[in-house]
Amino acid sequence: MALPRTSPSTLLLGAVLCAATARGEAPVPLDRLALMELGARVYRSSCASCHGFRGDGEGQAARALSPKPRDFRRGAFKFRSTRSGELPVDSDLRRTVARGLPGTSMPGFGGRLDERELDAVVQYVKAFAPRFDEEPPGFQVEIPPLPENPPAPDAGAAAYERAGCGSCHGATGRGDGPSSPGLLDDDGRPIKARDLWREAFRAGDAPEELFRTLVTGLDGAPMPSYRDSLTDEEIWQVVFYVRSLKRPSLLHALFGAREDQEDW
Repeated sequence: MALPRTSPSTLLLGAVLCAATARGEAPVPLDRLALMELGARVYRSSCASCHGFRGDGEGQAARALSPKPRDFRRGAFKFRSTRSGELPVDSDLRRTVARGLPGTSMPGFGGRLDERELDAVVQYVKAFAPRFDEEPPGFQVEIPPLPENPPAPDAGAAAYERAGCGSCHGATGRGDGPSSPGLLDDDGRPIKARDLWREAFRAGDAPEELFRTLVTGLDGAPMPSYRDSLTDEEIWQVVFYVRSLKRPSLLHALFGAREDQEDW
């Protein structure tokens, strides 16, 4: 008689229990199990088609997608509030799930999932990566108050040049810098520098969000952290200069659509 097939979700839940036992922890509370079971259901219905049932980024739709879905097993996440190389905190993962990533196939689930479902799928995604069992989340970077007066464009352009942003993003921000054609992600796949005129900022384009991206960097991508190479004043100068480069989309120009709308 054939044995019943065990789903990847059941295997992952079993792995969570085994890991807790191996660490000598108390039995997993029932409410924790219930949250993980809910996370498994949400993940199967909303995430597995792209990220794969095993969290390896190899879902059925993955081959047709660019950029490729994240492999959660590595525990490396681009969009964090923690320092470069550190694990994200739960609110970082929750923000990505809720808001999505503009310019990619990752939609926002904030209007589709309730609060508990968002929390549950975050915990389930973390269970794919052994790193979350082996080390604590990182320290969130501190974002200083906005400058009382926006920095002068000339100061921003000078800080942009000193930071070497043009080597990838281009002297005028069009994503055509001399290093851009050879950029690779940590998996060795080609990755292009963002066109600061047109393309959406995936982690958000508010000044504080751009400041966060500059000080945390994007783990898994060539975008470094400038936390130790630029002062807070210089980072704000770059932030406001980059925001000044953004051009309205064709939809906005023709119909008054939001400026973060993708171009045709």
